[in-house]
Amino acid sequence: MRPTEEKRKKYQRKSIYDPIIDEFIEKGKELVEVTIEGRRVNSAAITLRKRIEARGLDIIVSSVGGVIYLEKKKGDDPKG
Repeated sequence: MRPTEEKRKKYQRKSIYDPIIDEFIEKGKELVEVTIEGRRVNSAAITLRKRIEARGLDIIVSSVGGVIYLEKKKGDDPKG
């Protein structure tokens, strides 16, 4: 036990999905396919969506045919 002056701020635990998201941002690609070993596709996609939402990022997560995709959100560009 030790005396302290104040409580710690909320602890922000790093997710195993954060490095995947960070790499996607760093690479600067519009669309990437993601493989996450040892996780079910739907479960991994849902968790990725939650992490992206928590971080306030403009990235779309989708899964088609057992594959997860990360895609940059398009702006207000009428072309798409």
